[in-house]
Amino acid sequence: MHNETFSQADHFLKLGLYPQAFEAFMSLEVGALDPTFLQPCKMALANQLDERQLSILFDELEREVKRKNAQVIYNYGVVKGHVGDIPKATALLQVAMDLGVPEARGALSRLLLR
Repeated sequence: MHNETFSQADHFLKLGLYPQAFEAFMSLEVGALDPTFLQPCKMALANQLDERQLSILFDELEREVKRKNAQVIYNYGVVKGHVGDIPKATALLQVAMDLGVPEARGALSRLLLR
């Protein structure tokens, strides 16, 4: 994922230009062959997204859940846990675990121990 758009998005992120970084990272993910939405999810975990951006991100993640994209399901579960939606996070992490994402078991355990 090292191309000009990624470099620009990373630069925006480092400058604290979160809306621009989010838009650039999302443009890399939407329509990609095997998206992970890792960078936008990391931004969500760092509380760098506003409610509108979270909504856009969640809509895209839901599309990938329907496609059974295991890595996205895991990332989405972690973010949902971060924002306090424990039932949704639990369900997503369980699905990710069932789909073979190795880190999902640990994330689910940490979530349930909170």
